[in-house]
Amino acid sequence: MIAAELSASNVTNDEVLPHLFKQTHRRIHARPGDGAYDTIQCYEAVSAH
Repeated sequence: MIAAELSASNVTNDEVLPHLFKQTHRRIHARPGDGAYDTIQCYEAVSAH
């Protein structure tokens, strides 16, 4: 595990994902996730990182 974030139940994964990327300066080669990360906002965060 490289990054973690604790959030309230009303916070969506696509809101948290950019904060996870900010926690590391490493290049991330794989980004496993469930269907909750299958949003345009998450894809944009991945592309930006």
